[in-house]
Amino acid sequence: MFLLHFLILLTCILNLTKPCAYLIKISLFQPKIFKRKSNNRKIAIILDRVSGGGRRDIEITNKFSKQVPNIFFLRRSIVKMIFYYFADKSNLLTKLIDVSKLNNRMKYFGLPLNKRNKLDAFWAGVIINLKKYYKNEDISVVGFAYYYNTEFPLFVACKNNQVKVKLWNKECFMSDPHVRQRTKLNEYKQIFQFFDTIGVYNNFMKKMFIDMDKQNKNKIYVNGCPRLLDFIHKTKKQKKIKNILFLTFNSITGIPPIKKNLHLNWNMSHNKVIEILNEIYKNKNLNVIIKRKNQNSYKSKIQINKNIKVFEGGTAEKYINKSDIIIGHNSGSTIEALANGKHVMVPFFEKSIKQKKFLYKFNQDIVYSSERKLKKRIFQLVGKKNIFPLENRKNKKNVEYFLGSSKNVINKCGRFLNS
Repeated sequence: MFLLHFLILLTCILNLTKPCAYLIKISLFQPKIFKRKSNNRKIAIILDRVSGGGRRDIEITNKFSKQVPNIFFLRRSIVKMIFYYFADKSNLLTKLIDVSKLNNRMKYFGLPLNKRNKLDAFWAGVIINLKKYYKNEDISVVGFAYYYNTEFPLFVACKNNQVKVKLWNKECFMSDPHVRQRTKLNEYKQIFQFFDTIGVYNNFMKKMFIDMDKQNKNKIYVNGCPRLLDFIHKTKKQKKIKNILFLTFNSITGIPPIKKNLHLNWNMSHNKVIEILNEIYKNKNLNVIIKRKNQNSYKSKIQINKNIKVFEGGTAEKYINKSDIIIGHNSGSTIEALANGKHVMVPFFEKSIKQKKFLYKFNQDIVYSSERKLKKRIFQLVGKKNIFPLENRKNKKNVEYFLGSSKNVINKCGRFLNS
């Protein structure tokens, strides 16, 4: 990867858009499960997103739909490298060694006009040449979020050069106050004009996008979440409850980042859960596992007992599948645990009851307001035999609120990619 990033950087320095387009073309990759369809002239270039389930959505759609075009993945690190060469040339060598150190807070529309014009011109040249390499095929570009500023110039260049841009918006988990704040602030309104079509999981995200820009109304589709098929239609199985999984969570997710909320966080809930796990892990009928999203996840000041297994990185799916009780919070993985038919517990141990409005719209039966109640419920369940997946009407409704309906999800997503 270092060599590829170095060569991409070199094309930026020398303003060589044709070699850059060639490097991008040969760097596109197609995992083995994506077989080339010789009779389909359409190509969808997906801005790769392994974490968060984006790629898995594409995999499932590709597996079950006959409408999907040829799929290739573009490494987002390449897109970031190009952006930061033109936006901020400081410490390029350091950034080249570790692309993850690039400053993700820079705003595309906030760049000085001369920098933005050079960036746009370079990407325009790249797209024009990429189209020549694919002159007999119809290419489109698919992104997974509307707020990745490093991808904006790519979308602009595509739109201006007749390459369709599709937003497969996988970021569909928000608290109601955060939705209202995001709509009111509307700092991303300018980017929507560059999306030809927008696909979302649920109706509340559709409404948010239309409130942000009325023009979205005619190009937005509620497709649902293909990953739901990983969790439903499973064979029922009786097992003794033993495995408990704690999905660590970000300390401010769901809390709108405005001045009056700067003192708020979920640290108390997080720390108290660690204390509970340190206390109960000794129970021989329990197997305790902690899953952290990545190295940037909130780290509790409470020391985790060395006998508790802690895993980091990757998706949470395999850990959810093996677990019986999941303790989670404001995250997509918590919703996926509900879809998987597990016992889910959401801690709310903060002192201010007003902060509860920043929780996702969970079924209140799974929200625990004290450590005592949460511990009591754990010990009520441990050792008992249950038939999994659990069937709970309230939880099913909760899942559909965020992930949409599984009905026709494959056909909808296949059409979306192929349209």
